[in-house]
Amino acid sequence: MTRPTGDSARSTASAIADRAARGQAVAIERMPTPSIRLGVAMRNGIRLDTFAWLPEGAPGPFPAILLRTPYQEHVLGWARLGILRYRTAGYALVVQVIRGVGSSEGTFGFNAPHDRTDGYDTVEWVAAQPWCDGNVGMDCGSYVGMTQLTAATAEPPHLKCIIPSVPSADFFREIPYSGGGFGRQHTLTWTQLISVESLAELTGGFAGVMPLLANPEWVKRLMMRPAVAAADDLLEGDKLAHYRDVLAHPTFDDWWRERTIMPEDYARIGIPTMVVSGNFDLSIGALTVWRGLENNAPPAERFLLIGPWDHGQSYVGAGERYGPYQFPDHARLDPFELRLAFFERHLKGAGAGPDLGGRVKVYLTGANEWRSFEAFPPAAVETRTFYLHSGGRANTHRGDGRLDQSVPNAESPDHVTADPTLPFVPAMTNAAAVVLDARELIRHSETLVYATAPLEAPLTILGEATAELFVSADTPDADVAVWLAELTADGGAVQLAQGFLRLRYREGWDREVLLEPGKPVRISVPLTYVGHQIPAGHRLALLAGPGNFPWVDPNPNTGEPIATATQLQRAEQVLWHDAGRPSRLLLPCLPR
Repeated sequence: MTRPTGDSARSTASAIADRAARGQAVAIERMPTPSIRLGVAMRNGIRLDTFAWLPEGAPGPFPAILLRTPYQEHVLGWARLGILRYRTAGYALVVQVIRGVGSSEGTFGFNAPHDRTDGYDTVEWVAAQPWCDGNVGMDCGSYVGMTQLTAATAEPPHLKCIIPSVPSADFFREIPYSGGGFGRQHTLTWTQLISVESLAELTGGFAGVMPLLANPEWVKRLMMRPAVAAADDLLEGDKLAHYRDVLAHPTFDDWWRERTIMPEDYARIGIPTMVVSGNFDLSIGALTVWRGLENNAPPAERFLLIGPWDHGQSYVGAGERYGPYQFPDHARLDPFELRLAFFERHLKGAGAGPDLGGRVKVYLTGANEWRSFEAFPPAAVETRTFYLHSGGRANTHRGDGRLDQSVPNAESPDHVTADPTLPFVPAMTNAAAVVLDARELIRHSETLVYATAPLEAPLTILGEATAELFVSADTPDADVAVWLAELTADGGAVQLAQGFLRLRYREGWDREVLLEPGKPVRISVPLTYVGHQIPAGHRLALLAGPGNFPWVDPNPNTGEPIATATQLQRAEQVLWHDAGRPSRLLLPCLPR
């Protein structure tokens, strides 16, 4: 159930990194020779490597589409994104490598304050070129979606619209800290990815879980204590500083506020925006950005598009199958066509823009249909409450855990053990995208499984569920991971969403409050997005476990600072569900 590293090229990176690890040749499709390449000076004199491809056979000037990226072309390739289609459509295409990466000068900093001013300076430089007509838009996904948002908060006058796809935006609910748990796997491998000059330099494997867990040296690196020392012989310079900085700031302090789009920042994004995400992308940034804009930004044309895609596919589209899902022809929408219509309207003043049938367009797996709404969450969504029940033996799918809408009475709690020397691994996989097969997870002895009876009618879930649980541990700290799953009539199990909380953060990301051993506490664990219909005859299940390794570091459970902790302690954890402590699932559903 672990998610691979979160770059916009996840599927491609997985395939080519696997081949590189096996010593096979890796061919990366390259962009043609740029019309222009030069170091563009920022306001403090730092020069950033910048490429431009101008339309051929046309006099110009042209509107421009800008991508600001940490991903070098000769590492992952830019042509695979299909961005040259913009050039064919009459746009100047500009790609800039951010500070401290490749040939760009300066020091790299994760979503650092200089990304705002660099974004402003670059937009205005593009707009001032004789080949540009003064209209600039920004595009692309993951970190390249983040650079759009940082630029937009600086309000460059010539930035007319943006299309951020699958950005990260809430750094304590997702990478680098997922639910407060340090993501050592991602922080090491992603920071290494933006450091190397070729995939052959990658150590261990960027591709996903199995290349790491199958390599004893990487298992040792992911488990070594103290955590702060794990990058010492792998990263260097500003990339090593990034790893150490993340660990040096384990709460949401001013360092993180400088790197986070805050409400006052969204209030400065008054330009048309289309936010894009996917059913199978476990990052929560797209909906965080959507809410931030809807709640704080000035009125502007805004769209939200969520399709049957994972993190990388949210930019390039997908094929006819994903995991257990077979898609009909109408599902296989090309995101580029909608992006182009958006830019045609806002950069050229041509056309009516993308036709989403409303401001929001989402795909429902299971039902295999697109649905359109004017808001998200849609007004029609209602929250249904399901309570956890058992006789104290909810471990595995063969246990006595139940999920229904009746309030619990006197019931025995359930128990799991978290051993940081033998961490909880929900699934072993080499998948290039989010893992959907949950059969291993429901068989794990430390997984608590609460399932409904077979549904009498289809259940349509749309939005982000929340698990409100009462838990205790015999240690000062512990972790709780939760998953939402569909249990199929033929014995299968499909993950729909996941959530995680390190309990020291139960009162907020800006503070650490340790547990009183043995004392139950109430926690709220938000889950990732679901747009899915469970058919009649299948069952809905809530799963809970004591970790999510290697996506999240095992908790030492001692309450010591995560960066420097060296002692490890087993945690005996209890999940309570009785009349005084009614653990429950709050599920956003569309009416029948």
